[in-house]
Amino acid sequence: MKTMMMMLALAFSFVSGCSGAGDTAQRVFADMSANMREMSAILASVTDEASARAALPKIDAVRAKMRDCARRARGVPRPDAATEQALNAAMLAVQRDVMPAIAAAKQRLAAQPELMAIIAPALQGMENDL
Repeated sequence: MKTMMMMLALAFSFVSGCSGAGDTAQRVFADMSANMREMSAILASVTDEASARAALPKIDAVRAKMRDCARRARGVPRPDAATEQALNAAMLAVQRDVMPAIAAAKQRLAAQPELMAIIAPALQGMENDL
């Protein structure tokens, strides 16, 4: 959970602190939030060896989308104060809604080392995707 919260904080700092053209802070944040929800669903779907192996390409795909969000965020202009406040509230909502589900899935998987051994390499270094 700590890693995922760090990822959201990093994502928001990229979104709120970069300059450029194209995407908006809201669009990049919405995409990152969707990626976090997708990762949560993937982890929740892992219940046995077959589902753990099936999750690997899905995890890789979400991580690629996270890296793309980070790249896009570098070109986003800093939002105005009202938008930044709204994004802060949205970030808190994601933390409140998604992070407990991710933490529960990770805790459940940690209790099943044979499954964690399969997916852990795919998750390793995920905080560096942003």
